[in-house]
Amino acid sequence: MQWPFAKRGTRVDAVTESALPLALPADLAAFSVNDACIKLWLPEKLVVALDALSATHEMSRPDVLRWLLFEHAYGRPALERLKAWKRKRDAEEARRQEALPAVGRAQFSPKQPTLSERQITTRLLGKSVEDCKLWLPLPLKSELEALAKAEALGISDYVRKTLVRMLLGETFHHQWQAAIGKLPEEARQFEQEQIV
Repeated sequence: MQWPFAKRGTRVDAVTESALPLALPADLAAFSVNDACIKLWLPEKLVVALDALSATHEMSRPDVLRWLLFEHAYGRPALERLKAWKRKRDAEEARRQEALPAVGRAQFSPKQPTLSERQITTRLLGKSVEDCKLWLPLPLKSELEALAKAEALGISDYVRKTLVRMLLGETFHHQWQAAIGKLPEEARQFEQEQIV
């Protein structure tokens, strides 16, 4: 990610690894396994924004969600550190694969040039907006639960609020909060009691 109107490159010659404000697990492989689940309800505006990021970055919607939530919980420097760790691990695996005889190497399928049935259906009928389950690494879920608890919100509500801020912007978030503030007390109570 970079600013699209950048006129010059970096003025930093060497990158020093800074201390992260929140410690990551010692073994970053903990983030390679999606062993925890969050049930989310995503409104249409968030789904559209997630799908745009998904298409732009050629990532699945769950991967986009994991990326955004990791960056939210741990910060951008931690995300860069995780990505560097993954690149290093992938390079080591590639070297191991090259050392194997050609028969034992894994080969990847070429990218499909034609649209799949699912892609055609999605283009014609649109996406469903419904409850979804997001599988993510347990350390990330634990951190999100702690953040949600600190704001006295359920994890699904906290994630939805966070996604509004990240995907739709702080201005939209403030407009949303101002509109919520105008709700009668009975409506607000009803909203809080609903399982969303």
